[in-house]
Amino acid sequence: MLPQLQRLRYQEFQQAIEEVLSCATADKLDFAAIRNGFDRLKELFQSQILSLNSDEIPAGAVSRWQSIQTEVHKQMRLLATDMTILQASRNQTTSEVRVARICDRLKEIHQFCQVFL
Repeated sequence: MLPQLQRLRYQEFQQAIEEVLSCATADKLDFAAIRNGFDRLKELFQSQILSLNSDEIPAGAVSRWQSIQTEVHKQMRLLATDMTILQASRNQTTSEVRVARICDRLKEIHQFCQVFL
């Protein structure tokens, strides 16, 4: 479905998702590592994914591509909100719930990338 350049960008983005997910599911949570991974993921998204356009995508696939792009963008915004809440969290239980939600969002974004790849 995707041209080679877009495929490469999504593969890099997907790898960054896997890295953050790995930090978030580690036995001993390292909130700084999760935050750093998220910052890298956000930077990749803004510089590599948001700049993509549908010019080289086959006409029959443009609508699906736009829908998935929109959903990934929405999930990234929600993920940023989750990260802010996690950072402000002072309660261990709240932190664990938020990390679980972050993992769910990362998995969802990862699945959308799989559709492209």
